[in-house]
Amino acid sequence: MSDAALSALAFVSALAGMAAFALSNDIHWRQLLGATPPTKFRRAACKIAGAALLGLSFLLCAQADPVSMAMLVWPMLLGVAGAIVAAFLTVHARKRPGS
Repeated sequence: MSDAALSALAFVSALAGMAAFALSNDIHWRQLLGATPPTKFRRAACKIAGAALLGLSFLLCAQADPVSMAMLVWPMLLGVAGAIVAAFLTVHARKRPGS
């Protein structure tokens, strides 16, 4: 697989991981999925999925580039993915009536 494809998959994985971490928070869960808060099991599952996806993201970065370069690229991917998730949550909350 090409380095560009691996980097794109690393970004998608980081984005999904950040979204999973956001869903482990009660407020974000309610913003996106409704009034019922997540159960302890779902919250733990979201945290585990978030950690696994972020780990996968690092492995994909390390596969695409040397590990020393991946150590620079991966935090940038995390920052961009976190900013996108935060922006989505902000825009989604403002569009929702009553929020």
